[in-house]
Amino acid sequence: MWRRVCALKDLRDGEGHSVQVDGVEVGVYRCGEELFAVENICTHAHAYLHEGSVDRVRCTVECPLHGAEFDLRSGAVLSPPAEEALRVFAVRVVGDEVQVDIPEASGEAAEGRAKS
Repeated sequence: MWRRVCALKDLRDGEGHSVQVDGVEVGVYRCGEELFAVENICTHAHAYLHEGSVDRVRCTVECPLHGAEFDLRSGAVLSPPAEEALRVFAVRVVGDEVQVDIPEASGEAAEGRAKS
């Protein structure tokens, strides 16, 4: 189900934005003209990824706690200590608002988990 998460003007290039949607912690990122949404909690240890470093050229985010790096396009783990990929969510812009598609059922969400 599509949910509004923020205004497009609120997303700065190379930074993450955190929002909770239907009980799911979502990180929304802008890399140039591309927008990405992934689960906002590191799969290795409980840390908020939007607080980490974003490489806007490679479209990656680094966990601020232990340095695991994730691909924002696919959710894939690029460096340890994380071993499990992030869930990724579809993003669209409608007018001036950013919307993310959050699956309604937890089973659906698990199927949406990217493979590393």
